[in-house]
Amino acid sequence: MRVLIAPMPETRSVSLTMYVGVGSRAESKANAGTSHFLEHMLFKGTAKRPSAAEISYAVEALGGSVNASTDREVTLFSSRVPARHYLVALDVVADMIRAPLLRDEDITSERNVVVEEIRMYRDQPQDRVHTLVDELLYPAHPLGWEIAGREPVVRALTSGDLRGFMEAGYAPGRTVLALAGKLDLAEARTAVEQHLGDLAPRPGLPFARPPKPARARSKVLAKRGEQVHVCIAWRGVHQQHPDKWTFDILNAILGEGMSSRLFLELRERQALAYDVHSYESNYSDVGHLVIYAGVAPERATEAIAAALREVARLRDESVGDAELARIRDFVKGRIDLRLEGTGGVAAWLAGQEMFYDRVRSAEEIGTIVDGITAADIQRVARQYLRPELAYVAAIGPRAAVGGISAPQPQIMEMAS
Repeated sequence: MRVLIAPMPETRSVSLTMYVGVGSRAESKANAGTSHFLEHMLFKGTAKRPSAAEISYAVEALGGSVNASTDREVTLFSSRVPARHYLVALDVVADMIRAPLLRDEDITSERNVVVEEIRMYRDQPQDRVHTLVDELLYPAHPLGWEIAGREPVVRALTSGDLRGFMEAGYAPGRTVLALAGKLDLAEARTAVEQHLGDLAPRPGLPFARPPKPARARSKVLAKRGEQVHVCIAWRGVHQQHPDKWTFDILNAILGEGMSSRLFLELRERQALAYDVHSYESNYSDVGHLVIYAGVAPERATEAIAAALREVARLRDESVGDAELARIRDFVKGRIDLRLEGTGGVAAWLAGQEMFYDRVRSAEEIGTIVDGITAADIQRVARQYLRPELAYVAAIGPRAAVGGISAPQPQIMEMAS
């Protein structure tokens, strides 16, 4: 296990972030949803704190918080507490990792909660449309499935299934723990060693190699509603790719914030959408960029065309000096603000070490960002964001989504 500790004596809190290198990408169709279900179950009771209430009280009674989430390639645990209580937070998280009870009665109860979570996401078109476009980008692959999994699998999971998955996947060699805040370095190092230093080594679970994108380039789902929810996506780059930060700059220009091109054009000028933005996802060996918009059914094709025009501008026109300077400051400024608090610092340290095998400073990232030119952005847009490489997913009234398609040539698939 890699451990990073950042004393921040000027603060009044300590934050803990733990990345475990296992997530939904380590699953198959037969056990899809196990990572997410296991994350839930670790909060249901441990050897030292046998109930969910005792786990919550141990941290919340101190004024702190403890939480977790499951992603494609990692499971994340975090806690933030007043500095004088950070050893309690470390003890709670370590106990969850080391000695979860995983009782049958808790599994029976919690599976109903997880099933309702799955149904909630499937009922919310603004969430489900992202899964539809993932299915096009990564067909028949864990990267294209819902992280929460499949309801039949969740209903069949047993204590043995969860324990076996945890014993195989929760590998110390693929785990990073970061602590940041008002703490003593030697004391923190000793405490981590006492709590987690003797975890048995194991290889971890492999990730399935990414597939080629689907041959079908459009996927639509007919569903009653007041809006059409649309995603337009392209395959991008992985976390350590040389073009990663150029993609970040491009994405910020395109669709991050109220000063982005998509927001100004589709919302402010054309009043096509309330929510329109773009985002980027980077994994260990693959990535993608997505544009999302929720629009009136009668204006769905108009909104798609407007979004594609903004992408075409990135391919066809060089970004101006003033806009590029503003975006550079935007990207660097977000990092500066993120690193102001203990939670941001702990998450930065753990994420950098987990995904890049070393921790880069804000100044180092700033140098990279300042070195990205308008020519770099245009090159990346022309290479990756070509119209024939675009995938389109949509959910909305049948009459509206039936006419939605990706830029030609394309094949469309109806979802069920």
